[in-house]
Amino acid sequence: MTEGSKGSSKKYMKLLLLIIIIFYAQPCSAVKASASLPEDINYTEIQDVINDVMGKGNEFQFDDYVDQLISGEEAFTISSLGNQLLHSVKGEINANLGTFGSLITIALIAALFTNLSMAFKNNHVSETGYYITYLLLFSLLISTFILASRIAAETIGSILDFMKALVPTYLMVVGFYTGSGTSLVYYEAALMLITLVDFLMVSIMIPMINFYLIIMLTNNLSKEDMLSKLAELFSSAISWLLKSMLAAVIGFNAIQGLIVPVADKVKRSTLLKASEALPGVGDALGGVAETILGAGVLLKNAIGVAGLIVILTICAVPFLKLLMITVVYKVGCAALQPISDKRFIECISASAKSAGMLLQTVFVGAVLFIITITIVAVTTGGIS
Repeated sequence: MTEGSKGSSKKYMKLLLLIIIIFYAQPCSAVKASASLPEDINYTEIQDVINDVMGKGNEFQFDDYVDQLISGEEAFTISSLGNQLLHSVKGEINANLGTFGSLITIALIAALFTNLSMAFKNNHVSETGYYITYLLLFSLLISTFILASRIAAETIGSILDFMKALVPTYLMVVGFYTGSGTSLVYYEAALMLITLVDFLMVSIMIPMINFYLIIMLTNNLSKEDMLSKLAELFSSAISWLLKSMLAAVIGFNAIQGLIVPVADKVKRSTLLKASEALPGVGDALGGVAETILGAGVLLKNAIGVAGLIVILTICAVPFLKLLMITVVYKVGCAALQPISDKRFIECISASAKSAGMLLQTVFVGAVLFIITITIVAVTTGGIS
């Protein structure tokens, strides 16, 4: 090849690089670049899920909140969530006062039957009175627990619906700015986690908690203890499943976060250094590339934080409702123990434990996704 053709090739190469620089160099800062990026991302599906979950009074706009995070402003403060929780606390206290009053009334009626039968030395009256009041207690506990079980299942379902909408958008941004390898692995892991939570928590664990309560209520129909060990087995299995899921997801995400992003980070670093090494235009090209990558990291983290806020908001009120139901049952046990039959107390205590297990299930379900989003944000945070 002649020297003239070599010189011509170099000129064309420099001209091509100059065109690329002019095309990409319009945003002059990470904030300005990131401000224009959300317009290319469709948040409609995410917002539709948020509107369905939070109801008609929802004022949370996902795209606006992401924009506010990028620009450093505050669109959705913790105080607004606190006000919502305070309002919910008042409502739950009023709603559960009726349940507490019914527990006290049924226990007093049962105690009255027992004392009258002892006075007249008539065990038949005592047993009949016990079964009548036990049926009343059974109906009250079951109706309240059905409500609690529905709250838990709907809350986990809402989190799953939101994650199904969030994951494609979030990991698309992760893949565009940190590498397709990282994004693909995290996407597969997120889908696996969604399937795992849907199958184990909604289809297995919540029915197991329901079955645990039925066993305990049935066991206390008679004076003999026949089913407590079976109920204990269910309780241990539920506790073991929750702890195992939490440990497995944390461990898997931690190991994945240490290994997966490294290859893409090395490729990205190599490309940046190679672009900076180009004579004449290297510094400018490297600066533009770092600006675009920095804007992508900012957008990625903003979407992640917005996702965490939505998950916390979805869980806050249902979590509080389940907590109030658990507290009412436990206070009822403490108040009724001196005056009521031991089997009555065992039933109410089992209901409190079942509501507590529902509370733990919702908590673990939310924490699994919060940890996953956090680890993805942290491990893919650098641009070097």
